[in-house]
Amino acid sequence: WVDEYPENGYPPSVEVAAYWQGIGGNLTTNVPMLKTADGKVFCQSSAVLRAIGRIGGLIPSSDDDQYLVDKLISDAEDSRSMAYKALPLFGATKEVQDTFIKAFKTKHLPNFQRQLGDKEWMVGQTITIADITVYDALTSFGEGLIPGVLDDFPTLKIWKERVAARPKIAEYLSSDRFVRLRKFASIV
Repeated sequence: WVDEYPENGYPPSVEVAAYWQGIGGNLTTNVPMLKTADGKVFCQSSAVLRAIGRIGGLIPSSDDDQYLVDKLISDAEDSRSMAYKALPLFGATKEVQDTFIKAFKTKHLPNFQRQLGDKEWMVGQTITIADITVYDALTSFGEGLIPGVLDDFPTLKIWKERVAARPKIAEYLSSDRFVRLRKFASIV
């Protein structure tokens, strides 16, 4: 697939947004967008995530495991939604930030750690899109906003390192594309 991230970052120019709307088929900016080598276009976060999962073999085959993947994606989205509200960029007050920090430490992280248990991966015997989605929630929003937040969750910390060590993920994390991404600043 092709990464169509605008050269000048986000938000895109009017021209780039119009281009995305044209190929994505939505009247929104269609971000994120996945464009495959054969020209197929997928847009909207959850739909793109699941398309990548199907294309990349990152969705398990059993109905029960597929449910667990969907549930973990929703759990990660719950934590992300709360994190967005805690961002100064969006006018968060100290009270909202404190509420997020407390909930992340006392509800979201224990929930993820409980679901991981003593397994190597969140669902099944290999990495799935659930692992990748939870990894993003824990690193971009958890550790990004609350540095050191995983220190009290050693099982999750080891799991996070396992995900980051996957060859393609490690390659991406050390790439210029990743380094150039705008990261969230600490709120503590």
